[in-house]
Amino acid sequence: MSGLRIMPSRLVVLLALLLSAPAYAASLPPIVAGGGNAVPACVTPARLMQFVEERNAAVKPRRVIDPRFADIARLYQRIGACVARPPGACVGVRWDYAFFQMLIETSYLTFRRPDGTPASVVPSDNNFAGVGAAISGRPGEKFMDVYTGVLAHLQHVLMYSTTPIPEPVAQRTRQVQDDVQDTMRKLQRPVTFADLARLWTGSGHSSYALTMQSLAERYARRFCAPGRRPHRHGGAGALMLLL
Repeated sequence: MSGLRIMPSRLVVLLALLLSAPAYAASLPPIVAGGGNAVPACVTPARLMQFVEERNAAVKPRRVIDPRFADIARLYQRIGACVARPPGACVGVRWDYAFFQMLIETSYLTFRRPDGTPASVVPSDNNFAGVGAAISGRPGEKFMDVYTGVLAHLQHVLMYSTTPIPEPVAQRTRQVQDDVQDTMRKLQRPVTFADLARLWTGSGHSSYALTMQSLAERYARRFCAPGRRPHRHGGAGALMLLL
């Protein structure tokens, strides 16, 4: 996402895209975690890192991640359980889907483009979602360590749910928070990762959400109980993956 504020005319277009989203767009879970929207027990930090390792081992030439990221899934779990503390509440996110989004943005923590060349965001930036890097060739924001980078990503994700982030780590989150939340409130329902994907890309294209869902399903086939399939959940007819 660029460092500029979202123009009102563009917000109208993006809202139209969100409201006209096809049925499959509801297949991703709401951003805010809760009793009916918890991270499944079979999603663990160790398994997530194995998932990353196995994929990178299958790529030719084999990809190796920065050793500093060896425990990053545990950070997503720990920080994701309580990303923000508005008065009287602790708000967590579906950190498993945030982790899958991170894998898309960082190419499984290798920070490589599809052709294998280095991306504009580099490992030392500790920027795990390309925050501030929507313009091609723009490096985006830099964070001082892995923990801060994960926090910045999860705050940015939670911001889309319309939960106020009082002191965001990322400058980009501070810049767009009001505009994004005004748009998302017009949905008048829980904001899902599919909604985030459409606004994140700023278009009606579905590939980003579908890729996120594909990663979740691939993980489920590899690490979760056999025979589990997506099932209907919630009043909006959303599909929730039983991982």
